[in-house]
Amino acid sequence: MKNNGLFRNMFVRVSILAVVVFFVFSFVTVRLKQNDQEAQAAELREEIDRTKEYINELQAEIDRPFDSEYVAEIAHEKLGLRFPQEIVFYSGDDN
Repeated sequence: MKNNGLFRNMFVRVSILAVVVFFVFSFVTVRLKQNDQEAQAAELREEIDRTKEYINELQAEIDRPFDSEYVAEIAHEKLGLRFPQEIVFYSGDDN
C-alpha cells in the first residue's frame, strides 16, 4: 500500500513539473515571437516614414510651377538635351 502512495506522490510531482516546464517553454516562445514582431513593426514604421517622405517629395514636384525653367531642367536631366551655348565634354568613362 505504501508503495502505491509513493508512486502516486511521484506521479503528481512529475506531472506538475511537466506542466510548469510546458508553461515556461510556451512563455519563452511567445516572448521571442513578440520581440521579433516588435522589431519587424519598427522596421515597417521606418519604411512607412520613408515612403511618406518620398510621397511628399513627389507632391512637391507635382505642385512646382510649370514654367520655362522647369521645362529646361527636365529636358536637361531626363532627356539629356543641352542649350546651344553649352559645351559638352566626353570622358573615357561610361559614367
